[in-house]
Amino acid sequence: MEAAGASTTVAMEFDTTVPVAAQARKSVKFYYTPTPLTRELLETFRAMVNDAIGICIKENVKGRLGLRNRIYKEFQDRYGVVSVLPYSVAEVAWSIVKKHRRWQRRPVAKRLMMKMDAQNYSLTYAILSLPYRRGERVMIPLRYGNYQRSFLIGCLKRGSVTLTERAAIVCFTKKVHPDIPVARVGIDLNEKSAVLSDGTKYDLAEVARLHTEYGIRRRDFYRLHPGDNRLRKKFSARSREKDRVRQILHATAKAIVDSAKTRKQAITLERLGGIRYAHGRGNWEPRSKRRRIALWPFHVLQSFIFYKAAWVGVQVQQVSAAWTSQTCNKCHRVNTKLKLTEREWRCPTCGAILDRDLNAAINIERRGNIPCLGEVRPGAQGINEAVKGNEQTATPILRAEVLKSTLSPLDVNLKAGVLGHRTSGYKIRPTS
Repeated sequence: MEAAGASTTVAMEFDTTVPVAAQARKSVKFYYTPTPLTRELLETFRAMVNDAIGICIKENVKGRLGLRNRIYKEFQDRYGVVSVLPYSVAEVAWSIVKKHRRWQRRPVAKRLMMKMDAQNYSLTYAILSLPYRRGERVMIPLRYGNYQRSFLIGCLKRGSVTLTERAAIVCFTKKVHPDIPVARVGIDLNEKSAVLSDGTKYDLAEVARLHTEYGIRRRDFYRLHPGDNRLRKKFSARSREKDRVRQILHATAKAIVDSAKTRKQAITLERLGGIRYAHGRGNWEPRSKRRRIALWPFHVLQSFIFYKAAWVGVQVQQVSAAWTSQTCNKCHRVNTKLKLTEREWRCPTCGAILDRDLNAAINIERRGNIPCLGEVRPGAQGINEAVKGNEQTATPILRAEVLKSTLSPLDVNLKAGVLGHRTSGYKIRPTS
């Protein structure tokens, strides 16, 4: 976008190309009633994985394909299974070896589980059929509700399946054309809330309360049973706590994505990293605060938003979170003296009274660069940004600084997101 000489006429370019279709994935859990045959299958798979791990370490096998070729014939004869199982065993065993090498731990498969590719199993009318021995298949009736039913009757492509002791997790994929957003919305995540740049606030205080409640229960239990390691291990699994927390995060992420889909918005998240390392031992912080930060599920919520948004075609982007709370969204002054306890502050330069969380969400939104068709608040970055600090340049910022005097009624409709018209001076850019 550039200005034509000294004239005030603005020549703008839009691109009407629809964004390239992306592959969206979603894993759906189906519960089932275990039988002796399914448990035998899982135990055999676990034994095969542990044997493959031992062979990989002892013989220093390199790569998943090398491990597969090493155990392919031997495992078929030793365990009497079909040929597809050694392929899945090699994949699971090699992933465990890689992970434990990075963490410098002894690799071992403890849980009962198995994984199988899409071409090796069948799912018909909620009946999961898995190959086991030669001429023998394991049939597992799956329980499902309305949510799972929508995936079974839909024209979706099935991916791999992961079988545990009580559930089968099936991966579904589909091609989605991302929407061309009209505007962006920024999200500032906190311990007890998620604040959007449009002023919407989602309360997450229940998550912190659950962590505190279950933490007190574990503390009291450890005091009553200090030497019972078996019960300590069972109690510290936190399965009930995790399920309740994830249920709240799922509902919050769904509400955020549904709102963005309805309003045709692109979502901008802050890139949070290194938080737990910054609040580790030795920084003179109380133990209760370190525990709260360690249990803060910000990454889980962001991952839920990512995959739910991809499934419905909403674009999501992550930007740097540095100085988003301390920067004034009016004059862009950075208040380096702002304390963490100050939830509302006055800008020393322009005098604006700012809410800490809402101000951060607005700054996060402006750092996003997903191309939008609608007009957002003044000052937001557009597709191309004019050179900062050059007040004499005649180049306006797209969507934020378009000269109203040069826009015709047709241009106003296009700028507002109405794509039913097309003129010779406009074409729409592809989104990334």
